[in-house]
Amino acid sequence: MHYEILVEGQCELTALSMLLPKFIGQYNSPHTWKIHKHRGNGVIPANPALAPKSTDTSLLGQLPAKLRAYSMNPDPNRKVIVLLDLDNKNKAAFHSQLMSLLGYCQNQFHVFFPFAEEELEAWYLGDRAALLAYNPKINVSKLNGYVQDSICDTWRFLMDADDPSLLKLHKKDRKLLEKKVFWARKITPHMNVANNNSASFNYFKGMFP
Repeated sequence: MHYEILVEGQCELTALSMLLPKFIGQYNSPHTWKIHKHRGNGVIPANPALAPKSTDTSLLGQLPAKLRAYSMNPDPNRKVIVLLDLDNKNKAAFHSQLMSLLGYCQNQFHVFFPFAEEELEAWYLGDRAALLAYNPKINVSKLNGYVQDSICDTWRFLMDADDPSLLKLHKKDRKLLEKKVFWARKITPHMNVANNNSASFNYFKGMFP
């Protein structure tokens, strides 16, 4: 099977590049994959039938056009997986919006819309041992206050336990993005994919053989 995986940005690309071999083995033995990063989640275009704006390189901004392109060449040996942060959206309503985009497609094909609930950092928080291996001095008492996959500004929660000095920065400060990519690079290698408390992580993992 070949997997086309669409993600929001560099954090997801970095994390999945290390998680996929844990899910399904090394590349081309026998499965293959390609991870496509974008510039943020964005929003679904008002008219999904139109070509995307050249200035909109977000995942949702590009998604209708990309789904149409995949549908023009359906392949039974390919799965398209669109990984999105749920953030504070209503899960059922958002999933329904995404499914409605398939009405603009020429042919049926294998496509799935899993969510990281609320954000990718929830998957790290689902593996306490990985967090301790990454940072033995992480604030465990703060981690104990986390409700798995809850809507709580997950990245801020993890930052408060790991490096609270960065919380004083503006949410769009590049240092915060660099820290999130650092988490993806440094926490993911320690993750045990067979033992994670995040339901959204386990759902995503279940899409692979």
